Amino acid sequence: MEHRQKLPQIGDLAPSFEVQIEKGLLRFPEYCEGCWCIFFAHPANFTSAWTMFSAFLAMKERWLNERNTKVLALSNISLRQNNQWADKARRFIGIYLKAPVIEDLDFHIAKLYGLASGRRPLPGCDRLALIIDPEGIVRLIIYRPLPNIESALIDIERELDRLQGKVVEEEADHFDPLEVVEQLDTTDNFYKAEPAYFSKKKINPN
Repeated sequence: MEHRQKLPQIGDLAPSFEVQIEKGLLRFPEYCEGCWCIFFAHPANFTSAWTMFSAFLAMKERWLNERNTKVLALSNISLRQNNQWADKARRFIGIYLKAPVIEDLDFHIAKLYGLASGRRPLPGCDRLALIIDPEGIVRLIIYRPLPNIESALIDIERELDRLQGKVVEEEADHFDPLEVVEQLDTTDNFYKAEPAYFSKKKINPN
């Protein structure tokens, strides 16, 4: 029988790991030492969930900085595919996601944290995101399934404020992904959306 490692629960120390990312070796939880961290499962590319998550994080960059919070994404597809999609998102949607993305093709880290990522489901991995405090302690776990991705984003925003002792409104503001994308498109700090290009070259039938 395969030995299944016990997943970290609220109040547990975040499991450590080392992984190569584009900018070099990332050691966790040292990566977020002294900071809060949102560690989330990267939604599948070309989905509304990806657009909403990325738009939320892009628009909340200053909000996250003010709360001394880093973001880390876990993906079970290759970084090459992620980079291709991220480039399209910058060019055609106007979204620029700066969070490091971990390539986890063998599900090693997914199994360590129970994170469910993309379109490759794994039994026992039903967590969407974790919030980890500056001491490396798991303080919040968000599970699948949720009514919608919007609920997860509202929970992350509200709970991070609550954990940091900030005043939390009873009714969170409605998160509209289309409104966020429109705001991104009119913000000088972000890439401007460009029209898609379709070739007009005539194709001769066989």
